[in-house]
Amino acid sequence: MKISSFFKKKTISFVIQFFLLTLMIFLFNYSFIIEFDQNIAIEQRDIIQFLANYVLFRDVNGIIFMYLAWLVVSLLPILINQDPKKACSINFLSFFVLNFFVYIFLFNEDMRVTSDFFTLNFVPLLWNTIILGIVILIYSFLISLLLKKRKSSQLEKKASDLLLNDKPLMVCPNCGTEFDSIPLYCFKCNSKLITDEAETNE
Repeated sequence: MKISSFFKKKTISFVIQFFLLTLMIFLFNYSFIIEFDQNIAIEQRDIIQFLANYVLFRDVNGIIFMYLAWLVVSLLPILINQDPKKACSINFLSFFVLNFFVYIFLFNEDMRVTSDFFTLNFVPLLWNTIILGIVILIYSFLISLLLKKRKSSQLEKKASDLLLNDKPLMVCPNCGTEFDSIPLYCFKCNSKLITDEAETNE
């Protein structure tokens, strides 16, 4: 039951992150340009181009967009879980799945776009992917850790406030009876709790 729930949460999170990335790509009109050979089927071009827009980048504008896009969508698991391990695992899975299919379609020997594209771009694109993946993991861990510590400190503050609220306003020095108000006499032992001097000052 726990395993199915675990994968269900990751699947839902992946779908939402994928939708958000798609929305950002559409709004910012981002596209990773790939030069295809004439013999590549149109369907294959469309699939490769579609997936490449989610993870690949090479220039400054591409770096800025891709980092901002992934850091924004990575906030979703962070805010939902507020647990470093869960946030890292969900964000890593989303990033890995998209990259896996991109590299399979783009650089597989049977489906390779062009040999020149593979030779010139594989290493730099792979390094870009690895660095971005590490940044996402560090970002997920640190933000989740900060939120978790903030939440625990807030809970501790609430607990201390409750303890202070439960503290009696007055305790009879004679018998130890606790009072939520300040009576003149103790109802249990009839000791006078407020001195004449205190009454005069009031």
